[in-house]
Amino acid sequence: MEHIDKAFLTLAMERTAFPAEAREELLRCAQTLEGAGQGEALLGALEYFYRNDFTTTGVQPLIDGIAQNAGLSPYTVWMLFLLQGAKQAREDYKSQGVSEEVFWDTFCDLRYKAVECKENYGVWGTFVAFWYPIFYSCDIVKLGRLEYENRAYEGPAYEKGGFSLQPGDKVKSIHIPSSGEPFDSQARLDSYRRAYAFFQKELGGGPLVCVCHSWLLYPEYKKILKPGSNIAGFQGDFDIIQADSGPFSDAWRVFGPAHTLPAGQLPEDTSMRRAFKRHLLAGGPTGEGLGILVFDGERIQNL
Repeated sequence: MEHIDKAFLTLAMERTAFPAEAREELLRCAQTLEGAGQGEALLGALEYFYRNDFTTTGVQPLIDGIAQNAGLSPYTVWMLFLLQGAKQAREDYKSQGVSEEVFWDTFCDLRYKAVECKENYGVWGTFVAFWYPIFYSCDIVKLGRLEYENRAYEGPAYEKGGFSLQPGDKVKSIHIPSSGEPFDSQARLDSYRRAYAFFQKELGGGPLVCVCHSWLLYPEYKKILKPGSNIAGFQGDFDIIQADSGPFSDAWRVFGPAHTLPAGQLPEDTSMRRAFKRHLLAGGPTGEGLGILVFDGERIQNL
């Protein structure tokens, strides 16, 4: 019978700086899972995941069954699954020439999501397993403050300053993990420079072309944030070419577990929360924006 590699789970959580409470609880849950005879089932689910293009949809029924049989939250089982799966991912990143440092920095994302899950649902785990296939297919790296995903551009044709971008062109999609690290202009510029250096061979002398589709780029939010805020600064790094209004599906990122409350009862303990609460109470629009950033190694070219 195959067993969960608890030594690797321990290593992974140490290298990605999981809180001590999380490490203790997740190792306890791994023991509980194996005690319920579900260790082999978890490893089988991982094998299915790797053989079927990293599908979380296909794995979800397996995770639900394991969780029910072990008496654990599916969110916790997902985290154990992803931590165990990082053992193979580590080798795959290495085979692509990615350093150990960059690999573990990238997989710190598991810690960010574990903390979010604890804050929002009271258990150590993850409620966004659908986000993770790109980590196991080696299509994302964290370089400094930001994460860069290999993508094909899906937005409208774009031309500016002699630069053009067409649907299907290769780009890097930027993601902003909830790492708690500085997000000021210096940290962002450092990340862009690291990314330019990391992808230099692939770029072949051309610029680093990045896109970002995020609630952070919704232009209306710039009106409610302080001009010197980091979010306003991040918006200023991009040429925002599209804005889509819609439900505030990212409210949990601002208000945490309180995001389900009526607007009048939302917390006001930070300047961001106060600004968004006022905006929501005034009936202000919410949504997401699509932005483009073209970086030559030192400066943003398309602003």
